[in-house]
Amino acid sequence: MNRRDALRLMASTAGGLVTGVSLPTFAAGTPIDLHTDTNTPLYAGWLDDTKSRARFVKANRYPFLNQLSSNIKGTGKGKKVLLWKLFEQITGRPLVPHYQTVGDCVSHAFGLGIDVLTAVRILMQNKSEKWVAKSATEIIYAGSRVEVGKGVLTKDGSRAEWAAEFIRQWGVLLRQSYLSGEHDFTIYDGHKARALGQSDGRGVPDELEPLCKLHPVKTCARVQSWEDCRDSVANGYPVIMCSNIGFNTKRDRDGFLRRGRRPWYHGMVIIGIDDEYRRSGGLVQNSWGGDVWVSGPKRHGQPDGSFWCDAATIDAAMKQGDSIAISGYVGYPRQDIPNYIIW
Repeated sequence: MNRRDALRLMASTAGGLVTGVSLPTFAAGTPIDLHTDTNTPLYAGWLDDTKSRARFVKANRYPFLNQLSSNIKGTGKGKKVLLWKLFEQITGRPLVPHYQTVGDCVSHAFGLGIDVLTAVRILMQNKSEKWVAKSATEIIYAGSRVEVGKGVLTKDGSRAEWAAEFIRQWGVLLRQSYLSGEHDFTIYDGHKARALGQSDGRGVPDELEPLCKLHPVKTCARVQSWEDCRDSVANGYPVIMCSNIGFNTKRDRDGFLRRGRRPWYHGMVIIGIDDEYRRSGGLVQNSWGGDVWVSGPKRHGQPDGSFWCDAATIDAAMKQGDSIAISGYVGYPRQDIPNYIIW
């Protein structure tokens, strides 16, 4: 199926979950049957679990953002804050969307969220850190499933609270090669993510855990409403949105995607808010590559593969209970090397 035919078929379905023949029921952790013109399946991978969320609340002293954010409450009202612009400024190039090849969407949402947070800390918060590389999503995926989740899952996917616990307690690695090339994460590899995160897999290699622990994300808190999400992003803290809400695949004239009938069980990251426009909403970055799966107008120079989501839909997603705001990343200190003049 070519792209034009795929988009025509998408437009005829409210949820945009398409095959060439029928629309089967979508189950969490399996491919969404929406094919690009390269015939590559698009994956979700958020796994809902009420008991796991309850454990997150019990294990954290302040599990909810509104317990920590009294000083920023209401500060996003009427504001427009485009965090991806800071990421593009610090990296010197447009934001390239992730393209997941297995059901590891949660790790991609957290990874890109951390990358954007790093740029915000350097440029807005004047932290003496340097940009080095993007986060290795395979590490977040494996760590969330094995180190935190104890290997209980037998299919693809993870949970936001597991990823949050991993990056808070174990930390993050970057897209680099480690231990003289023994472990190479410079290029995303979905098969490597799946192998490390298998129920009988090793998780994060033991020899890499000390390196992870040098760079934790110290604060991860659950977001419960659009207002909390808006205020968090407005102050430089990306929000990972995990829910079963699905969307159409054609942006309207304002760049928004309409909520669909069929669920996605998916993790994405919110990296911008616009509460001054006539339609309040957030900019959601997906991990299905660029504008092959989605089409339609854009606003504010938004990245490929992203869409605006209205405040009411974001509020509904937040109220499902597995969306996380991140802050307090321990980055890479900038080394101010003095210039010596040899006479």
